[in-house]
Amino acid sequence: MTSTSVKKLSLCALAISFAFHAGSALAKDFSEKDFSSQPLGHGVYELAVDNGQKALYAASAPSFDKDKTAGLVFQLGADSLQIKDKIATERRTFAVALDEENHILWLGNSLEGSVSLLDTRTNKVIKTLQLSDDADPKKTAHVRELVLDKKHQRLYVSGIGRKDQGLLWVVDTEKQQLAETLEKLEPVGFAVDTAGDKVYVVNGGGELITLDGKTSRLVSRVKVDPKEPKHYFLNIALNTAAGVGYIADTNTPDVLVVELASGKLLHRIPTPNSIAAIYNAGRDEVYVTHRNAHEISVIDAKTHSVKHIIKTAAMPNSLALSADSKTLYASVKQDEKAGGDDYVLKIDLTKF
Repeated sequence: MTSTSVKKLSLCALAISFAFHAGSALAKDFSEKDFSSQPLGHGVYELAVDNGQKALYAASAPSFDKDKTAGLVFQLGADSLQIKDKIATERRTFAVALDEENHILWLGNSLEGSVSLLDTRTNKVIKTLQLSDDADPKKTAHVRELVLDKKHQRLYVSGIGRKDQGLLWVVDTEKQQLAETLEKLEPVGFAVDTAGDKVYVVNGGGELITLDGKTSRLVSRVKVDPKEPKHYFLNIALNTAAGVGYIADTNTPDVLVVELASGKLLHRIPTPNSIAAIYNAGRDEVYVTHRNAHEISVIDAKTHSVKHIIKTAAMPNSLALSADSKTLYASVKQDEKAGGDDYVLKIDLTKF
């Protein structure tokens, strides 16, 4: 290689480097004070948007004390965040999945290993399905995540078990009963590709697992980044048009971009460790919460670069998106030692 070629190559590399850093430098910081919020008390977790009722549901487990097992679901105005109702539940609520067409809000009762059905027309719990069997250690687990596959009338429920021996419960949503229990997958988070008849599962072992949406049977199981043993995948968001998924990892930095068909790691988006991820097809953006860093990333799905950072006073947790793609909701939790109320943040995406 001639000295002229080396010089050209060096200049090219330098230009690429400057372009990368220039893109990063353009990321604009916002504060949660730029948006509206609503304090709700202690123990707020996942959110669901009911577009028909223009409502936002927030699951809450006010106490972890053994003798205080009641839960609470807040119904807020989606526009105003005004509290419309406080729905008492016999069991503590953490995860949520909304079947808007059938007026059912599925609630995950983590500590009891069950799911409850809330009728959103009456705001009453109409049924509870016990999934975990405390009499059998192999069938005992805490509910973590709920994801609906409306096309195939299934609810996928991840159960976090002892020594990572998790369970995957498949609930028949039409019959409202447990259909089957899958073992040895150690599921944590899910996402459903309805059109492609696929269910994608991520777990604490750094794996991407693909299930057949029609049968719930295993299609493939891949270690996404086998050289990194510390991965603990929490959630995955899908961009099916691009054939990729965005994985949030609670243990290690960076949002991982994976090819859904193969599980191949395509990109690392530089961020702190993550909790929740959601893809907005209307804006071709990915939103990710970084609990420990007290921030939410707005990521350009085309360039895989962080466009904006929203700074929060406390720890952002779960996310929900409005049907028109213009509003992002986040639950924000207080540190146990700091005290104060957990709250919901309403982020107007048109400000970006």
